[in-house]
Amino acid sequence: MAWGLVSMTLRGLLSVVILLSTATSTDGRDVHVTCVFSEDCVLPCSFLPGSEEVIHWMKPEDKDLTIHSYYYSTDQLKQQSQRFRGRTALFNDQIPKGNASLLLRGITLQDQGRYKCYTSTIKGNMESFINIAVEAPVRLVDIELSDDIITCSSTGIYPEPKLTWSSDPPSDLSFDPGTIQNSTSIKVDDRGLYDITSTKQFSRDRTNICTVTSGTVERTATLKQHDPVQGSPSSEVSILCSVSQSDLLTFDLTWRFNQIDTILTSTYTNSTSQMYVDDQWKDQVQSLSDSGSLQLHKLTMVHQGTYSCELSTARDTHLILTYLQITPDKLSDVSDGLSPGSITGIIIAAVIIAAVICYLLRGFLCKSKPTWSQAMNTISPEEEESLSAAANTNGPNENDQSGKPLQNEEGREEDRERQQQGQGEEGSAISTLVIP
Repeated sequence: MAWGLVSMTLRGLLSVVILLSTATSTDGRDVHVTCVFSEDCVLPCSFLPGSEEVIHWMKPEDKDLTIHSYYYSTDQLKQQSQRFRGRTALFNDQIPKGNASLLLRGITLQDQGRYKCYTSTIKGNMESFINIAVEAPVRLVDIELSDDIITCSSTGIYPEPKLTWSSDPPSDLSFDPGTIQNSTSIKVDDRGLYDITSTKQFSRDRTNICTVTSGTVERTATLKQHDPVQGSPSSEVSILCSVSQSDLLTFDLTWRFNQIDTILTSTYTNSTSQMYVDDQWKDQVQSLSDSGSLQLHKLTMVHQGTYSCELSTARDTHLILTYLQITPDKLSDVSDGLSPGSITGIIIAAVIIAAVICYLLRGFLCKSKPTWSQAMNTISPEEEESLSAAANTNGPNENDQSGKPLQNEEGREEDRERQQQGQGEEGSAISTLVIP
């Protein structure tokens, strides 16, 4: 009897030991989670439901840094690390069901690493480990053309991206990897994210393709140039946007002038579109076709330039450039394209030129009409004696206050007739002087 009681007691204790040893467990495998930079991320953790729940989230790599704690049926954040303040939360209504997952807000690169989830109930304890990897995927690839140099760039990427060039149809010349590397630059911003930029010579006869890859995410941008289009103020012009849209359900279409000024934007979602035209272009935009081509009218010389059609999806960006040349219908169309400041400048310049011409012409005319005294100064002494002798034979020698000989009445009459004749001849540059 006594031996039987002892045997039952030993079996009971052994059962308790076995229960305790199996209640505290870990699966031995880490759960891998990829979080997106600056977004929220959930770290999964589950346990066997039971009362008196205790939950601790820690980071073993940082000396078991406390991230979030829960016990006595409420959050306990007094020991929480400063850099996690206001960024963590549990799904409290799910805890009685065995859900101890952690919501981590505003993911940064410093959040990468290994996390431990510790749970405890009256039924036992459990630990699980979660590894976080952070990515800032390539979201947008910009491509532009300037002076026959094409530039491709993308910003805010992690991990370090790669950029490659290709063309359609494929180029006959294979690019030297060293050349591409030399034309590509990578920088790291203050958040630890990568910016990448690359340039190359533009290929006019084919589509230029730039591809940026980071991790498992790849984004592409293409650029090609159409032949120039002719237009006039009295005509309607259609500029094509030859990008296949048949297999696209959601995309954005943007038309720009000289790659800077936005003309219109149109958003397509499930075969429905919503278009917005900029106020400065409402008089010129006639319509937008189903294929994305732009219809323009009422154009002037200021509308001559490069028009770009940009079609963007979640994965790709396609850019098509077309140069529009405006031919004036008449001379007044040229002035329509000038700004008020330009017209004012032309008028002022014309007035100044006219004033200078008048001034020079007046000076020339004045210098070309010699006075009597100037004519006398040009006569030699022998001629002067001959003139004096002739004057004495025609009458008495009368002198004025200046001491110069006076003309007789007949000579003065001839001078007056010649003066009147000279004033009547328009455009005369030199007067003829006759001495009696």
